Amino acid sequence: MLTGADVNEDDDSALIDTLPLTPEEALALFRGALGNDDCSGMLLCVSGGPDSMASLGLAVAARAFLPPIAVATVDHGLRPESKDEAAFVSAFCKELKVPHCTLVWTEGPGPDVSQDTARKGRYALLVGHARTIDASHIVTAHTLDDQAETVLMRMAAGSGIGGLGAMRPNVVRGAVRHIRPFLEVPKSRLVATCSEHNWHFADDPSNFNNRFTRTRMRALIPMLASEGLTPERLGTLAARARRTEDALDQVARRTVEGAIVRRAADGGAIRLKADPFYTEPFDLALRMLRRSMLAIGAEKDREVQISLAKLERLLKNLRMAIRDQRPFRQSLAWSVIAHGGGFIEVRVAPPRRALRDRVASGNR
Repeated sequence: MLTGADVNEDDDSALIDTLPLTPEEALALFRGALGNDDCSGMLLCVSGGPDSMASLGLAVAARAFLPPIAVATVDHGLRPESKDEAAFVSAFCKELKVPHCTLVWTEGPGPDVSQDTARKGRYALLVGHARTIDASHIVTAHTLDDQAETVLMRMAAGSGIGGLGAMRPNVVRGAVRHIRPFLEVPKSRLVATCSEHNWHFADDPSNFNNRFTRTRMRALIPMLASEGLTPERLGTLAARARRTEDALDQVARRTVEGAIVRRAADGGAIRLKADPFYTEPFDLALRMLRRSMLAIGAEKDREVQISLAKLERLLKNLRMAIRDQRPFRQSLAWSVIAHGGGFIEVRVAPPRRALRDRVASGNR
């Protein structure tokens, strides 16, 4: 049963969600996302939509207290309007006296490209440009609404705790770091910020295209919110999942380090005690297995998405082999995992097998 205080609290929250962000709030959000990072410069990713235009305007308002800022707009070439939108952002940057560059994506397969493919192409261009201008961080204006949609998509895909953590406010992306200062801010506040300052913005029609999963999830949010599953609660779920995942990962890292018996001189193999992979709780052993694979993987392997279902199946089989004290050998992604004599050996798979399994994992 709701009390009068509950109703007032909900009303206050609804009111706050309509207020524009102040430069002081934005500065706190930017600094919070940077944390203790050393930052040589921030490359703001601005598409011309309300979120990124608000991010740009707020960063400029607070730039006296921020690292140097520059702006990049990615023209995917998938819509006739994209070139005009990039020019629109460029003109606004010129007015604000901020360096701007339009990055043209030339590798797109056509108008039916998936959003995931476009996202990977976009980030590849942004990371490359950030390195060119010596910016240590790229900045995107993902909001609480984006986070809620991502959580729903991960739930629908059957993700584990790590996946439910959705987007992180500060992550490594290639040779730079990627920060999302507005990840806990409702989109409505960024739209209100644009309205407050008369910052014009463009609407991307792909945001309303039901061909894309994210668009369909977005349409569900008002109905879910009416049942109590609001974007705020989905964002809280994501934050709690990240904390749980980080705690498990930290314990897994320590347990793996304690279990290593030998490392190959070239870093391509490690031998570990087998018992912890059987005696530890399943979810902890799962992270230990993945950490063991990462310990012998190349830098590019860190970007490969390993199927959780395949990893779980491999661990189940491995644990039965440890229990029965029998040999076991199986490949996954770039690794071969073998058991025998009370030890587990994780080594880099032969080139053909590694390539085949990496492709299979990427297309799971």
